[in-house]
Amino acid sequence: MNVVVVGPAGSGKSTFVKAFLEYLRSKDYDAKAVNLDPASDPIYEANADIREFVRAEEVMKMFRLGINGALMKSMDLAAEHVPELILKGDFVLYDTPGQMELFLYSKAGIKMIEDIASTPTAGVFIVDSEVASTPENFVSILAQCAIVSLRTSIPTLTVFNKCDIADIEFSVGELKDQLVRKEGVLAELMENLLVFIEYTTIPYRLIKISAKKREGLDEVFSALNELFCACGDIS
Repeated sequence: MNVVVVGPAGSGKSTFVKAFLEYLRSKDYDAKAVNLDPASDPIYEANADIREFVRAEEVMKMFRLGINGALMKSMDLAAEHVPELILKGDFVLYDTPGQMELFLYSKAGIKMIEDIASTPTAGVFIVDSEVASTPENFVSILAQCAIVSLRTSIPTLTVFNKCDIADIEFSVGELKDQLVRKEGVLAELMENLLVFIEYTTIPYRLIKISAKKREGLDEVFSALNELFCACGDIS
């Protein structure tokens, strides 16, 4: 299975990849990791690394671009090296750029996903639990997760990271009650956005982890397998 890890900057994607890679190897799986971020060196043992071909800081100097322009240009250049970045294994983890939109809204990023998804592929949308602790933020995360699923066209788990810092509790009913008590157009918009929860795995299983402390990885492992198993509760 291929696992594409996406999420906002600072959500702990790379820490999750490192922890989950070690977890899978401890279970004797042939697990590999691929770094798709042209701006950051991996913190784990990468079996393929986009920075071997394209480095954002070098692109910035070469084309005289700002950091954002350099990141977009780096993804365009990376498209030429897609075959070298697609690996085979029991589990191959793909760590995407820190700026989620850089991957989801670039032709190179979508091209990578299409090539990766030629074999069974799942997405893991990593969310910072502390950020998700308010109704407003939680609703925005639901919308983001729906967009990730739409852009990637692959089944995607929503995983709340850093639960050792913020142990969130989830209740759709409570969320609705809190939003109903708010006033104004923004509150109405947020309430309407709750429909996006049906396009996530949250109603079936709330997955809370601490990648730093290696907690909750069993839950992620079983949920990933259930995505492709007719007997699983998520499918």
